[in-house]
Amino acid sequence: MRNSKRKVSDMFGGAIAAKEGETIVQLKEEIESLKSSSAQSLLIPVSDIQALELPGNLKQPRLYFDPIKLERLRESIRKHGVLEPILVRPKIDGGYETVSGERRWRSCCELGLKAIPAIVREMSDEMALEAALIAHLLNEEITAIEQTESILSLLSLHLNISIEDVKAGLYKANNSQIRGTENSRIFNEEEIETISNILGEFGMKLSSFVSNRLPMLNLAPEILEAVRQGKLSPTNAVLLNRQRPELHGELVEQAKGLTKEEVIALVKEVALEQSDGKPAPQPSLSDKVFARIKAVRRKKALLASAQVQKKLGQIDQLLQEIEQMSV
Repeated sequence: MRNSKRKVSDMFGGAIAAKEGETIVQLKEEIESLKSSSAQSLLIPVSDIQALELPGNLKQPRLYFDPIKLERLRESIRKHGVLEPILVRPKIDGGYETVSGERRWRSCCELGLKAIPAIVREMSDEMALEAALIAHLLNEEITAIEQTESILSLLSLHLNISIEDVKAGLYKANNSQIRGTENSRIFNEEEIETISNILGEFGMKLSSFVSNRLPMLNLAPEILEAVRQGKLSPTNAVLLNRQRPELHGELVEQAKGLTKEEVIALVKEVALEQSDGKPAPQPSLSDKVFARIKAVRRKKALLASAQVQKKLGQIDQLLQEIEQMSV
C-alpha cells in the first residue's frame, strides 16, 4: 500500500501552492482568495474546456447538479458575469479540463458565453483528483452522501487501494479498535494515522464515520439517490430504508422536507393504510430470538470473541433446558 504523510491541507500542492501545516479552514480561505484574484486568471474560450477526465480507477467526485441551483447560477452569471474564476489544467493535446468550477463552466456553455475567467495550473492525474476532491469537500452545498463518497475516494487515493477495499478495511479496523485487538493485518500504524488525519480534517472519527456514514451507501437505490440529491436527510433515509421496498417510492415523495418525528409518523400512517387499518402483526418472541441468532451468525469477527462464545454457551444451555420441557 502507498502511504502519504501529507496533510489534507497540502493536497493542492503545486495546484495552488498551499503552505505546509495549514488547516482546512486556512486552505479554504486561500482557495477563495486565489479564485477571486483576477490578476492570476485568464479569459479562456468556453469551447476549449471540457469536464475533467481521469484514467483507470481515478474517478472525479460525483456531483449532482441541482437544476434549481443551476438556474439560479445561470441567472447570476447572466446579470453579473462569472465573479470567481474556475480552476483548470491544460490537456496534453490542447485545451483544458475543469478541476474546480464545473457548474460555472456548464452555465456559461448554456448561456452561449464565449469565454470564462480561469486559473490554469499544471497537474498530474493524481494531483487533479486530489484538488477536485478537496474543492468538492469544501463546497458547503454538497450532501452527506457526496461528502462520504469523496472522503472514501480521498482515502483510496492515499492508501492506493480500491474504494471497496477501503470500506471493508474501515469496518475491520473499527471492529478491532472496539475489541482492543491487533489490526496490523488490516492497516499499519502509518495508514491508520493517515486515515485519522483525513477524517479529522472534516471533523470525523473512524468510529463515527463507520457507524453513521458508511451505512448510508447501503441504502436502497431510490432512497440513496434522494439523499444524494438533497431531498432526504441521512437520518430520514435510514428510517425509510427499513420499510418494504414497494413503499420506498411513495415514502420518498412524501418525506421531502419533513423532520425525523414527522417521517416516523408518516411511516406509521402508510403502514396502517397498507394493512387496511389493522395494526401490523408483531413477530413472536421465538421469531425475534431466531432473527437475532441469524444476525449474530453473520458477524464472523464478533464470534471470535471469548466473551461472546461464553454468552453463546449460556444461550445453548438455556435452549437445551427449553427442549427438555414437557408440553
